Amino acid sequence: MDFYIANSFVINAIVLIYGLLVYLAHISYLKAYRYSLEKLGVNLAPLEKNKPAKIPTRLDFTKLEWREIAKTYWFPLIAPPRSLWLSIKTQAVIQHYFGEEQITAMLKQHREKKD
Repeated sequence: MDFYIANSFVINAIVLIYGLLVYLAHISYLKAYRYSLEKLGVNLAPLEKNKPAKIPTRLDFTKLEWREIAKTYWFPLIAPPRSLWLSIKTQAVIQHYFGEEQITAMLKQHREKKD
């Protein structure tokens, strides 16, 4: 306890800075996710209002440009929702988060939530 009292400013500053980094990384993920859905032709307006959306049955994942997805937000780190683990926005990380399987699973989850 004495250590914390003596160094509370430094410890709290580290925690707050890390929290800010996680927050910005979540925004980065959200912007990249929205950009990916726009490129795939999914109408975002109903999704944002939690209404049933018309989601195309066949999505053309060849339209996704990984470098463009990485540039959707200025922050160089990315983290999926409810994650505290930060990753640098590289092409491999973007492909991992926004690959065909992941986006299909997210859209399927959204469909099931509405039914």
